[in-house]
Amino acid sequence: MPKFQKHKQESILKSILNNKKNNSVNDPERLGNFQISLQYYNDNQPTDNTLKVWESSGLLADALEVLSGYCKRPLREQIDGKKFSVYQGFPKKDQTEFTFPNNVPEDAQWARIHIKGKPVVIGHIVGNTFFIVFFDKDHRFWLTKRETDN
Repeated sequence: MPKFQKHKQESILKSILNNKKNNSVNDPERLGNFQISLQYYNDNQPTDNTLKVWESSGLLADALEVLSGYCKRPLREQIDGKKFSVYQGFPKKDQTEFTFPNNVPEDAQWARIHIKGKPVVIGHIVGNTFFIVFFDKDHRFWLTKRETDN
């Protein structure tokens, strides 16, 4: 009888360990987190901001590190108006060196994320997804008044 009890105790412990909840992609705390999409990525701009340029300058790795940090929490709670800002719309022609890409919906809610210093990632947000549209190493997407007055 004691052997049976010992075996039973090991089975209970094993069952507790085996029933430990595994992490799931469907856990509610993950479903609302910031997500990234390149569905609307556009490198047909007059500026030199392709993925290859960002890669050769080390900015692509920096961008991925910054973006991976954002992906750990919900998108909307991270908009701070400094590093992560949402714009009222696409800038007017005299306020940007970029053109509105044909593949992006007209009602897109444009936003930008600072990587370090001037470089920013430009895109639009829908729900919890940040759709990357442009990489902008010189922050020429939205020119300041000082830059447009020159």
